[in-house]
Amino acid sequence: MRNLNDYIKNPTHKLIAEAYKNAKTPEELQAAKQYQQEFQDAMTPEEKEAFNKEFMEEHYRILAAMDEDISEWKSEVIRKKLGDAPRFINWTQIATTYFGKSQSWLMQRLNGNKVNGKEACFNEAEVKQLESALHDLGRQLLSIAL
Repeated sequence: MRNLNDYIKNPTHKLIAEAYKNAKTPEELQAAKQYQQEFQDAMTPEEKEAFNKEFMEEHYRILAAMDEDISEWKSEVIRKKLGDAPRFINWTQIATTYFGKSQSWLMQRLNGNKVNGKEACFNEAEVKQLESALHDLGRQLLSIAL
């Protein structure tokens, strides 16, 4: 996962973010707020509007990137949890039956392959669908166990 500062492009935003990040006590948090307030008080209304617009855009970009990081992390957790099981599972059946997709689509996500320059990973609904599929298969296997 990337560091929050990797997402922040504006140098002033970085300084303000660092002040908040380094605040360990209520007094230090208050000092960070004061620093931000003094910085903004020195701006003209037009500068303040531009600053706040850029600040919001930057935070939307951060949230989107963090969502992507979380998806990649979840896919890695799934790969680790599956261990050697993929050798014994018919992934074509799972892909078509539970996802309505091809085996290659499912394997790209399980293996973390690059697709269009990005690591293929499961979204939140797909993680739940995979979990449900594996539970269903487990129940079926238990029902036929001797």
